[in-house]
Order: sequence, then C-alpha cells, then structure tokens
Amino acid sequence: MDDTTRPARWRDQRPSARWTLVGILVGALVLFCWNLGRGGDFTFYQSAARSMSESWAALASGAFDPGATVTLDKLSGFAVPQALSLRLLGDSTAALAFPQVVEGLVTIWACSLVGLRWAGPGTGLVAAAAAATTPVFVSMFAHPMEDAMVTAALAVALCCWQRSVLTGRWWPLVAAGLAVGVGFQAKMLQAWFVLPALLLGTWLGSASGRRVVRTSVLAVVAVVSSLSWTVALALLPAGQRPWIDGTTDDDPFAMVFGYNGLGRFLPGLVPGAVPAEGGGSPWIHPIPGAGHGTGLTKLVDPQYATQIGWLLPAAVLGAVLALASLRPRTGAVGTRHTGADGLRHAGTDGTRHADQADPAARATAVTVLVWTVTAATVLSVMHLPHTAYVAAVGVQLCLLAASGWRGAVGLLRASRPVPRYTLATLLLVETVWWRWLDRTGGTPEVLALPAVLAGLAAAAVALVLAVVPPDRWSARRAGTEGRPVRRRARSLVAVATAAALLAGPAAFSLQALDAQRDGSGEDASVGTVDGLAARGTHEDREVFHVSAPAVTGGTTPVPSDTRVLVRTALALGGGRDGRPLFLSDSWRVSAGVIATTGRAVLTDGGYSGRVPVFTVGQVGAEVRSGVRLLVERTGASADDPVRQYVAHDPCRLVRQDGPGGRPGSFDPSHLRSGGHAGPADREARHPSGAAAHHRQTGWTLWQCG
Repeated sequence: MDDTTRPARWRDQRPSARWTLVGILVGALVLFCWNLGRGGDFTFYQSAARSMSESWAALASGAFDPGATVTLDKLSGFAVPQALSLRLLGDSTAALAFPQVVEGLVTIWACSLVGLRWAGPGTGLVAAAAAATTPVFVSMFAHPMEDAMVTAALAVALCCWQRSVLTGRWWPLVAAGLAVGVGFQAKMLQAWFVLPALLLGTWLGSASGRRVVRTSVLAVVAVVSSLSWTVALALLPAGQRPWIDGTTDDDPFAMVFGYNGLGRFLPGLVPGAVPAEGGGSPWIHPIPGAGHGTGLTKLVDPQYATQIGWLLPAAVLGAVLALASLRPRTGAVGTRHTGADGLRHAGTDGTRHADQADPAARATAVTVLVWTVTAATVLSVMHLPHTAYVAAVGVQLCLLAASGWRGAVGLLRASRPVPRYTLATLLLVETVWWRWLDRTGGTPEVLALPAVLAGLAAAAVALVLAVVPPDRWSARRAGTEGRPVRRRARSLVAVATAAALLAGPAAFSLQALDAQRDGSGEDASVGTVDGLAARGTHEDREVFHVSAPAVTGGTTPVPSDTRVLVRTALALGGGRDGRPLFLSDSWRVSAGVIATTGRAVLTDGGYSGRVPVFTVGQVGAEVRSGVRLLVERTGASADDPVRQYVAHDPCRLVRQDGPGGRPGSFDPSHLRSGGHAGPADREARHPSGAAAHHRQTGWTLWQCG
C-alpha cells in the first residue's frame, strides 16, 4: 500500500500523541487489574469455564459440566478464553478474569484507531480515554463477563470495516464480518446490533460499481461466521452432544433465537424455547425507588446513566455535528496531510478537493450513528437482566463524545460569535450533568468535587476564549511560514478541555480501586450501591479507601454445605473409576462443586430449572450404570425427575442439609436481575463479600441401587 492511500496509524503520529495513548492504556490496565484476584464470576458461568478447562469435549460443545451432558444457556464463545486461561495459568480468580483485561485493552485500542482515522489524533485519544474511564467498562473488563468479549469484537469489527472503506481492500471487510461472528459466539444477537450500520456504511463508502458485491460479502461473512457454531451443534446427533440448555426440544436455534432472542420480547414465539427469566413486560423495566424506566428514558435512569452516560451531552453534540457533516463540502487543501477521513493524501498538482475525502468520513459518521440508534432502541424496549447490557452503546458514545469535543474546540475559532460559545456551554452542561450523577450515584465527595471544579474552571476558560476574537489568540505571525503564533496555547486549550471533559467519568471510575466498589461478575457496575439507593446514605457513600492491589491469585470461597456434600459423596464412593460424583436436579447444587473441584457432576434442569436434560427413566439408567448418588434440591417441584425416582425406587436417605432460612427460598437469579440493591445487599454482589458463593442451597443426598 502506497503512502497516498495508507490509513493513518499511531506510529506515524507525534511522539507526544503516541505516549499519551500508551499512558491511557497503562492507566486502564491498572484499573482493570487492581482487584483482579478478588472478582469472581456468576457461579453458573464460572462452573462452565472450569468444566471447559478440564474437558476438551466440554470446551468444544460449550458444556456446563465436565461430562458434557448439558450446555450453557447461551453460546459459550465468551467462556473459551476463560477456560484456556484457567488451563494455562491454573485455577484462580485472576486467571478467570485475565481474558477480559485483554479484551478491554483491545476495545480501547480499537476506539483510538477509529477516532484517529475519523477525525485525527485528538479525537482518537479522547475516544480511547473515554473508553478507559467509562464505569461499566472499568468494571466489566475487570471481571469474567460475556459482555466484555462482544464489546471488544464489535469494536474490532468497526475498526476493520473503517479500514476497508478507506482503502477499498477486501481483507479488512472480511475481517469485519468475522469479528461480528466472534461477537455472536459471545452474546448472540447483540452482536448483530452493529450489522445494519456496517452494511449501510459499506454501501455508502464503496464505489458505485462495487456496492452490491461488497455489501453482500460483508453480510454473508458475518451471518455464516455467526451461525457456524450453532449449525455445528445442530448437525451433531443428539446422543453425541450435550442437551441444549434453554430449550425443551434440544434445538440450538431455539436457544439462540428463542430463549436468548425473540423470546425476550415475545415469549413463546419460537417453538422449543424455554421462556426467559425476568418476567413482566419487556416494554417497562421497573427500578425500585426510582419510578419506572420506560422505553425512551431507561438509559438515562441513574442505575444505567452512572455506568454509561457520563459523556452523554458531548455524545449528543457529536451526533449533531456528525449529521451536519453529511453535507458535501468542497475546497482546496494542502498537498499532503492526514485529513478528516484518516488518509494521507497527495495530489499530483499539489491540491485536491475536500469532497474526495468525505465519502469515508461520512460513511463512518453514518455507521456510528446508526449503530448507536439501533443498540439504544433495542436496549430501551427490552428487559435488561443486568447492568452490563448497556455496554452495547459504550463504544459508540465514546466515539461520538470525542467527535463532539473536537467540534466544540474547533468552533472556538469560528468567525461568528455564537458558535464560539459551544465549548463553554458543553463543559457547563457536562458539569451540571455530572453533579446530578454524583448525587444519585453516590460518588464520594473526595472524588466528585475536584472533577466538578475542573469542569467549571474549564468552562470559564472556554467562555473567556469565546468572548475574545479568535484572531487575538490564534493569529499568524508574518514571516514564520504560516505557523500559528500561539500554537502551543491552542494545543493547551485542547488538552485542558479534553481532560476536564473526562474528569467526571474518571473520578467515578476511580472507585474501582476500592474492592467494595468495583462491581462483580454478577453485575458490572462501579460504586457502593446502585442508582438512587445511594441517596440519603451519606456515611456509606463517603466510606472510600484504596484497597491493596490483588493482581494475581484468588480463590472461590466454598460454602460449608458444599464441602460437606463433596466429602460425603466421596466417602460413599462417588466419582470412582471416572464416574461422575453424583447426579443433581439443579445447577445451584452442582455449580459450586464443579467450580471448586472440577469434578464431573451430572445436572438436570439447565439454568432455568425447566430443561428436561434427564427423564425419570434416564436417571434410572445412570443409577444402573454406576452413578449411585442422587442429590435433590430443597423445594424441588413434584415433576422433578430425581424426586420422582427416589419416591418410587428403594433409595436410602444419607443426609440433608440446607440454608438457615426457609428451604428453597434462595434464588440467585436476582443477582443478574438488573434491579437495585440496598446497602445490605451490595455486599452480596461484590467478590469481597462473595455472598453469591457463600449462600447455601438446601439439598438431600440419596444413595440408590
């Protein structure tokens, strides 16, 4: 590729820009890793990662248990890096979370490249810094969660797509489609949020004679790579693969498009799909203590806005400016430079017209805008099981906010007076918005106040610069070859306003240095308590301290009843000769055993408890094959196959154990419900308390045969 068509690269930028990017990546790495050894995953998925690290069959099929009898309730691509990390680095909390750290750095790097090639190095650096300080990213990339992988994959897809539009080459276009496919393996249909935007952007950014072919190739590659694993599972005979969780008919497509797709909006639409948990209307997502978050307002509710929306005013400005930029412009420019489209151009006559560069820049603007609208619309009308879902709009908001900052700084030099006040207005609105988020999100004043003061100071400076005519502070001195007299002053203004713009989210995200405030694998969110629960608990919000770093190691606490169950099962001969330790009717019993011991445990019911992995006859067949121990969960339903088997077969009751409360009363699904938790419940959602692992589930151990 010659120098005239090569996309902008960071290696070609000034050393100061390159080192700034390095600093952003290092800062993000510190935030992600500070409590890495403390943050566990939701037990169900942690058990699957452990199973996949112990068994190649489980890894290939995405199974919940080492014996590969039932899959996860979603495609398991997100757990593959976790399983490989456990296999390579050993079983530890940090090893489980390490892949998400890498995915976070990839996301930041991709944001920086897209920003660089869209509008220059300043936009790229602000986009990277915005991604590094977005609270939901800070928590999500520090814990083992499926949302991390899809976020990174779609950021890479956007980056590859942009390169294909800039260069016209095929391999970046194919790579973009493959990246969408990787994201699909992690979070299924959420990966397709970006697809309409990429297809429209490809059409707009391609030469007229190649539009149909290039758009079709991208669509085919994205869809084929997305469905590859699902098709492979469907083609395997039922007896040679695990039962597909989330289904009553063992159909992988029902799990992907029903249980995890259309069933979230219209339960029962896809035959064979188990109705998704969460209930209620998908159009209204209630938030206790904060009223009701309806479609158009959900993403600005405190629960979500404190995690994703700190730069929302700047993103709105960026969207407005992006729409304005869609108008074609013409004019002469210099001979060789990096333009708004991110390409270095050199004309034979030393000049070119700006509209030659516009197609790629316009395509990028349209793609980011359409992706934002698509993701925000879907999130607004669906039930959100947990906060990390809002990461689906994170990359887009970072890019739009960076674009808004760049446009506001550029308007300081406008000839008309009114546009010059854009930057001051933006910083003032952002500061007021931060203050509201601080109050509703429980930001400690030691972090919140400096950020607010920085925002106000920057707004005041921007106001002064808006009043002063631009020729006063950006004039050019004759005889200096056109270089600005105050180039450094203008650069300082840009840097200072960028830092002030990012002060709010950065201050809130610094709470992740406190192990009690960095979120968890159950729900990625920074802070002490969710949303409005912080209001009125002044003492709680002010208790902030930097925890000692825990970059490596970490183990999952083993509940006492799990230790008792494992010891008793081993004493009775469970797990001998390569057989499973026992057969259970619930993952709530077997997950802790698998996660902490890696032993094979046959499990019925799937995540929902309504998946017919085993019939009564199949339970009897397992008993006759040598699996003599059955574990029945307290509160099992009357049609539970284990309960039915022990009721009609001469089995001996060995031991009963259970939680201190009412048997069967604990339902850990609330940990991923997306609802608010009070101060007492917040401990249950953080790895330091690890209440999700300590909570006991009642069970009865039977010996049969």
